[in-house]
Amino acid sequence: MNFSSTEQSSQNSEQAKQASWVLGIDLGGTTIKFGLFRGPQLIWRNHIRTDDYESPEAAFESCRDSVQRTLEESSQSLDDLQAIGLAMAGVLDPKAEELAETANLHRWHQLNFRQQLSSVFQKPVFLLNDADAAALAESAHGLCRADSLVLMTLGTGVGGGVILDGRPVRGANGCGGEIGHATIEFGDAARQCGCGFPGHLEAYAGAGGVIQTAIETLARSSDPSALRKLDPITPLSIANAAADGDAIAMDVIHQTGVLIGRAIAMLAHVVDPDVVLLGGAMTFGGPGTDTGKRFLQSIREECYPRTLVQISSHLKIEFATLGNDAGIVGAAHYARLANEARQALNA
Repeated sequence: MNFSSTEQSSQNSEQAKQASWVLGIDLGGTTIKFGLFRGPQLIWRNHIRTDDYESPEAAFESCRDSVQRTLEESSQSLDDLQAIGLAMAGVLDPKAEELAETANLHRWHQLNFRQQLSSVFQKPVFLLNDADAAALAESAHGLCRADSLVLMTLGTGVGGGVILDGRPVRGANGCGGEIGHATIEFGDAARQCGCGFPGHLEAYAGAGGVIQTAIETLARSSDPSALRKLDPITPLSIANAAADGDAIAMDVIHQTGVLIGRAIAMLAHVVDPDVVLLGGAMTFGGPGTDTGKRFLQSIREECYPRTLVQISSHLKIEFATLGNDAGIVGAAHYARLANEARQALNA
């Protein structure tokens, strides 16, 4: 096939983009995970403990040294690194491109992480919320790829990321995708969320909320349950009891799924995504267990009848697939997109 010089130049440029090196960093309160990507492929990953470093600058220097050694082993150098994506938990100020609030790095509070990372590596750094990073990773590289996708992360709290047209939705104040703070219960009996407001999804579907549901369910019932012998009750012990056929544990998981299903139905009428994924540490065993499958089914059975047929007939609700790599995959993907946009703007 023959190409004109313009077409050939365009093809070479596209191949160069696909082969460019980017670094994805997922900065958490316990662990800093980072990975090198060439094009879309994860070539190498590593991690360090956050608490081992007195400052983010010291942690970033450790990351840089590790990345540099790895690149040199492949006859590359830091000069070949095009950009860095940094994923962190917290509320991102979209105007300042900095975190307005950190969620789990209290001893490193009110620091300019993006600026410090850029100074250490001498590379452009693009910052995004960790849930947005995970959602972007699933959207572009997961098993349920879609340009319109919502990821709900279930754990200590309930996080979320919304992807529309392949881009994360941040909102005017950086609060786009805060699904855990959607109100799903009203009235005087609504539980108080950790943020101080009543009735939020996180107060019911976060780890503490699930434990509270178990305590309340045990108090209402006289049925025997393995949960009565546990102190403390945890989401994992609830999942294990349900796997052993404990009726109360199964009911607790079902109640949790119902409320998540209602939240997804509400969200679906606003966003109308192709896919909603459930991720995080608290999926009650996930796709590989009967308990996880029943949990997912309870969500679907509550959500679909509450949505317009145009939505329910097409909406997929599944488990996320990228696991612990989602943060670095999404951070790197975002860095590549943002760096290309910046280069095009400056051309």
